[in-house]
Amino acid sequence: MKTFQQKISQTDKEKYYKNLTLKNTLLNLIIFVIPFSLVFFIVNLQTSSLIKNQIYNRLSNTVEENAKTINIFLEDREIDLKSYSKLDIESIEQASKFSFILKSLIKENKWYDIVIVADLEGNITLSINREMEGNIADREYFKSSIKGEYYNSGIFYSDILKTPVMVLSYPLINRSHQIVGILAAYLNLKNFYNLLFDLRIAETSELFLVDSEGMLLSPTKLGGQPLVDEGFFKEEGNPHTGEEGIKTHLDYRGQKVLCAYKKLPQSNFYLVSEMDTKEAFFPIEKVNRIIFYVFTPFFLLLVIISNLHSRRITSLLQKLTTDIGRALDDSRAKKKEVDTVNIKLEKKIREGKQLTRELKLSEQYIRSLIDSISLGVIGLDCSGKITHYNKELKDLFNPEGLKEGLDIFSVLPWLKEREIVAAFENTILKSETHKIEEKKIEHKKGEEYFNLSFFPIEKGKGEIMGVTLLIDNITERKRLREQLAEYEKLSALGQLALGAAHEINNPLLGISSYLEILIEETRNKKEKEEIELVLENVYRISESIRGLLNFARPTPPQFTKVNINDLVNEILSFLSHQPIFRKVKIEKILPQSLPQVTADLNQIRQVLINMFINAAQSMPDKGKLKVNTYKVKFKEFIQIDISDTGVGIHQDNMKKIFDPFFTTKKRQGTGLGLSISLSYIKNHNGYVTVKSELNQGTTFSIHLPIRQKGRMIIKDDEVIS
Repeated sequence: MKTFQQKISQTDKEKYYKNLTLKNTLLNLIIFVIPFSLVFFIVNLQTSSLIKNQIYNRLSNTVEENAKTINIFLEDREIDLKSYSKLDIESIEQASKFSFILKSLIKENKWYDIVIVADLEGNITLSINREMEGNIADREYFKSSIKGEYYNSGIFYSDILKTPVMVLSYPLINRSHQIVGILAAYLNLKNFYNLLFDLRIAETSELFLVDSEGMLLSPTKLGGQPLVDEGFFKEEGNPHTGEEGIKTHLDYRGQKVLCAYKKLPQSNFYLVSEMDTKEAFFPIEKVNRIIFYVFTPFFLLLVIISNLHSRRITSLLQKLTTDIGRALDDSRAKKKEVDTVNIKLEKKIREGKQLTRELKLSEQYIRSLIDSISLGVIGLDCSGKITHYNKELKDLFNPEGLKEGLDIFSVLPWLKEREIVAAFENTILKSETHKIEEKKIEHKKGEEYFNLSFFPIEKGKGEIMGVTLLIDNITERKRLREQLAEYEKLSALGQLALGAAHEINNPLLGISSYLEILIEETRNKKEKEEIELVLENVYRISESIRGLLNFARPTPPQFTKVNINDLVNEILSFLSHQPIFRKVKIEKILPQSLPQVTADLNQIRQVLINMFINAAQSMPDKGKLKVNTYKVKFKEFIQIDISDTGVGIHQDNMKKIFDPFFTTKKRQGTGLGLSISLSYIKNHNGYVTVKSELNQGTTFSIHLPIRQKGRMIIKDDEVIS
């Protein structure tokens, strides 16, 4: 037999190892270059993304800050106009006497060109700094200001002055606080545009105004004309949409720019900041070039190291191959004998592994099948020892020390009842199925109801080898059945209450009508006060009945502006004379800075009355009622805390206190007060929280939004203030 060295000539060996070195070098390069290239790509991508985000944020922040500057400027102009709108006159004809005051508006400010005064019909009666006459009744700024509102016209083309203008107007008020005309001021657009140009941040940057259609409202640095040119490339379409944004698009010259824009509040135009993309993204290109220059030397070093490493590996392989060749020649003689033995051993091993695998799969399948059952399953031998159990059993009871071989009645001691033990024993003795339904069991999780089923396990020929116990938790099903019956009862009571409310409301209407007539006819002051007191209580009964009707058949609330502090004072002033409040000390913390809220006055009044009366009833002997109102930090909510030092609420009743007809006052209450109150607060998109300690007291916290989004205020004049 020829040796390994004899099979390969010396020339072939040298050629083979040279090729091997080359292949190893290429393989090393492939192995290391791919991660190296991936790192380069990730670093480049992350750095570019970071710088791009910084550029976007800088441009967006610039627009945000400049928008604030323009808003402050417009607010200052509004304040200017308001301060000049009240004159010590009775009629518009006397306005000319104060022309020197209006002239000071132009002389003291560089922001105004013309000031005019118009009467209620829109006729210009006075103009400052330029002769103007005619009628402006069809102008939007006149229509708005004559109704008592401040108006900003935005930039538009004036057919009177034949030039773009921006008009600010405000109602002109006489000494009797009546509107006798309007005061309008024309802004000096040149100075206003200069303010915009002063806000630019870079060489190619532009800052200008456009309307919602994209029309320029101010001149641009590169020659765009207001109300003539559009702020975008016509073939591309208007990019300035929504409230704000940042985009790349073609500008009015057809140049690609990075654009950030923001819609100014209470106006129809946008503030736009643009910059050529070359200047904007130049930092990214610069950083990419630096990264390339940094990574290139490392790549060249990697090539050199790969070649040296391949040469060393090839040298080691060459030596190893020579040694292996010698060893192979010596081992071939013995290989055939070993191969025969190995074939037999491998066959036996494969057969054993296959058998083990099948047994494991069978056992795993059976255990998975038992675990998939949604009932608790326990296998017991005839002595009550656990032979197997499923996952659901652990979830049902979470027993400590559960394992096979233990006595079931020791692991689950609550099963050690006479009825359950008898069912287990009879199943073994009679080889029959036994069931126990709706069994109440107390365990670590509390009191629950279960169906227990005992099934005999037969070995064959009637021989019993054990029992399978199935445990089904029916607590939720039982409670749902009970809850359904309770809801049906509540539904019937609700219908009965609706009928009773309608029957009570009709006589109350007659009583209130009679009392209102009696007040008009009575001249005695004391009698009149007594009748008013009775009439107020009749109204309160009517409001309670309306609350009951609204609870069963809700109607939309009537929203007004409400001063909560004044409402609290009014209610407590009325209730303090009631007998249940005689021993109650009332403490109020009502800050003057509390904002008004948009709410249904009657519903909020009813909620507070219910809460105050409940607090007083919880303190039959004596106690302190504390009312605290404040605005919630960082949220558009106010909070009303109503605290008492009464008997408190038991923990078991905390989840039920807002349920209809639930009461702890025995025959003194209907159980509707808190449920109606909660429904009223939910009508306002608010919520109620409760904290209570037995014999210490209770605190109800009412959270109301300051504004009702998307809801109309029905009556502006119905304000508690």
